[in-house]
Amino acid sequence: MALQPAHTADPLNPVVIAGAGLSGLAAGAGLAARGIPVTVLEQRPVPGGRATSFIDQNSGEEVDNGQHVLIAGYAHTLRFLDTIGTREFLNIQKTPELPFHHPVRGFQTVRFPALPSPLHLAAGIAGTRLFTGTDKLRLLRAGGALRRMDEKARADIAGLTVEQWLDAVGQSEETKRSFWEPLAIAVMNEHIGAASAAVFVRSMREAFLSDPRGASLALPSVGLSRLYAEPAAESIRRRGGAVRCGADVVESIAEGDKIQEVRLRSGESIACSALILAVPSYRAASLLPAELRSSGFLDAIGTAPLSPIVSIHLWFDADFMPQSVLGVIGRHVQWLFNRRKIARAGGRGGYVTAVISAAHETVDKPNDEIIRIACDDLAGIYGTSAREPRRALVIREKRATFSCTPAMEILRPAPITPIGNLFLAGDWTATGYPATIEGAVLSGERCVNLAEGWLRRLT
Repeated sequence: MALQPAHTADPLNPVVIAGAGLSGLAAGAGLAARGIPVTVLEQRPVPGGRATSFIDQNSGEEVDNGQHVLIAGYAHTLRFLDTIGTREFLNIQKTPELPFHHPVRGFQTVRFPALPSPLHLAAGIAGTRLFTGTDKLRLLRAGGALRRMDEKARADIAGLTVEQWLDAVGQSEETKRSFWEPLAIAVMNEHIGAASAAVFVRSMREAFLSDPRGASLALPSVGLSRLYAEPAAESIRRRGGAVRCGADVVESIAEGDKIQEVRLRSGESIACSALILAVPSYRAASLLPAELRSSGFLDAIGTAPLSPIVSIHLWFDADFMPQSVLGVIGRHVQWLFNRRKIARAGGRGGYVTAVISAAHETVDKPNDEIIRIACDDLAGIYGTSAREPRRALVIREKRATFSCTPAMEILRPAPITPIGNLFLAGDWTATGYPATIEGAVLSGERCVNLAEGWLRRLT
């Protein structure tokens, strides 16, 4: 049953959510599942934010706007997929495997067997041929440091970058290049020389030490819109909520200590019982009510550095890539995804997505140069058959995520604000996670609890 305010027969005004990215959709689906009226307003023509897909008119195939990797340890994301009914579209490794290509040692895989934690981690490192014996000992030493890294210890390294922490625990240049850098790029969208050690350490502990299967890759067999956006919007609507696209929120209006309504660019006003701002960090401050905006709240986070991602979609005459996913060491491209094997669908020839994260030096290059960089890397791994795609598509996300540096961690705001019924959602808020899907969904869940608590105080 939807909540009703005391002493009135009028329906409660909805909780309004500005933004239908993953955090906004997670908040909307969670509120709707609890019977709370909700209206999600999205500036763009479709929901999903950075996690969307579209049909490529040339190939007729479904293309993701960016490659998002999940792991089995993403408990909040898996719960969200259960809520919207799409968990069945994830193919989760039975045990964690991380395949790499090394410029000297070739194809190597780090496999973590089905043993209790942390034995699985030690066995995986000991069993791979990616590292020398000396470097294996160094990695085991770092694993021990991870195990000892409780909350107090993480506070002690709050000002360090990942590279500074790795140096402190005795990692060599080779282990940094061939293991830690690929993981940091995938998880943090930032290089080890800039990324926050405290956030990275927490992510690694949860992936590798909380559950032996936590680091298992979970690859979706459908496009991102079919995995997240469309079913989440349908789940909200099915439970009586609303999702409106092309509805650009430009202002929130407060009276006293409460948000009363939001105004759209069209001039329409929508009354609300609470407001969740689930927009990117660089937009949030502009949507605050005037008095709070003038106080400078969120100004710092709004101008914080952002980190780009470039995805290069390549179609070939032949499917030459035997792996579903491959970490690439020592080249420009960092991760490769075989869309044919991931989607388990038909299609002519091969379809590979090459990803360059933290693409500060690449994102502004011309398409032809970016395609050449990706194809040269592929040819260096798989031979000349990978050099000449029959079609290529470059997708740039210049503002893909915040740059998860030690300085950025200080700026990330809590979900609560000085206004009692105004809450903040997004992977850029203080979730303790880097800018991942898991962090975005967690932020939405927190706002569900906060908004419900606010409404219960009204009844």
